[in-house]
Amino acid sequence: MRLRMLGVVIAAAAAMAGVVAAPAQAAQPVSASSHVVSHHHGYHFGKGRTDLTLDPAAAGALTSLGVKVSPVLAKVGHPAGKTVFGFTIVGNPNDGTIEHVGGLLLRAGGKCLYLTSYTIDLKRGVLSGRINFGARADLFTIGAATADGVTLALTAPAAALLNKTFGVTAFTQGLVIGYGNPMIRK
Repeated sequence: MRLRMLGVVIAAAAAMAGVVAAPAQAAQPVSASSHVVSHHHGYHFGKGRTDLTLDPAAAGALTSLGVKVSPVLAKVGHPAGKTVFGFTIVGNPNDGTIEHVGGLLLRAGGKCLYLTSYTIDLKRGVLSGRINFGARADLFTIGAATADGVTLALTAPAAALLNKTFGVTAFTQGLVIGYGNPMIRK
């Protein structure tokens, strides 16, 4: 059960990682060669997108544990064998925040957790989201830049939420779930 919960945490973090702050780039159109499959909408109405690449170790743990992570008004693809979620950017990125549409649904052990409406706060270095479409909470801290984007690590409140939701103690502050890469249209 502890391993199953760790998988759920990794999935949650991965979901949040999709909204991590990285150097702004021009958004690239999604092509058939990118292996991104549309779920619910395209990026045409937004101001760009943030890609969240699930950490390969986290992805392996999720697969082996049977944890289901589903996009909510988001895209998902598997370029080069990696799992990448794409979230549409809305709002005004010039104000120091990057707001997103959609999120992730995490399911394990008969329990569900929606993490949606991600906001990257560049001043505070955190990514927050709505919990089950209600209150907003800080989910990830933004860390070092990598080839896949900036690292996303669980905050103490996010770890506590995951532990409480899934009845475990496996989630800890600082656990890296994935890598975020915002691409803002000019």
